[in-house]
Amino acid sequence: MRMHSLNTLVHIICGVLALILGLVPLLSPKGRGVHRIFGWLFVAAGTGVLGAAVAGVLFWPQPGPLIIATLAAGYQFIGALRALPRFRETPGPLDAVFSVGALAACGWLVANMGRGTAAWPPVVGYSALGFLATVALYDLSRHLWTRAWRVHVREIDHGLKMTGAYFAMMSAGAGNLLRDGHPWSQILPQIIGMLVMILFLVLHIRKARQG
Repeated sequence: MRMHSLNTLVHIICGVLALILGLVPLLSPKGRGVHRIFGWLFVAAGTGVLGAAVAGVLFWPQPGPLIIATLAAGYQFIGALRALPRFRETPGPLDAVFSVGALAACGWLVANMGRGTAAWPPVVGYSALGFLATVALYDLSRHLWTRAWRVHVREIDHGLKMTGAYFAMMSAGAGNLLRDGHPWSQILPQIIGMLVMILFLVLHIRKARQG
């Protein structure tokens, strides 16, 4: 029980730090020094958040929808890092393994969703599953157009996935803390995150056309 309390404390502290630090790279000009510094600080805090979340799933029973939220945030977080040039020029075999593993996990979780809890109802889990499966299928498709992805898409790929991970963390935090607002306390951050991602995509396309 003491380890569970410690893990929860680490999860909360890192979560608060991630949400605060993550605002800077989210709102600052992309690729600049401030964006990079606070981006890596967000990565450090996010690693703590997701590490504690994974430990919670592995060692203490968790409802299916919360497991899915953890999987969706973690997959996008890792995918955003894998899209950085310093890690790989194009999607490789390891990326394909991640995508197939995520899809397999989606299938297993659909069959084992269960009734969830008042804080984490199945509707939250299914919405996260649908989004995660879509991202994983897109990731698999990149292997068919790697050159175009590297030249035209990698930058926005990184940005969209990191944005998705940020709002997934916000959704999980709101779901755990704002219990009177369920399920909207979890769903609303997801909706806002999706709108922000669409805005970033539109701006990226406009910039590419002007360039």
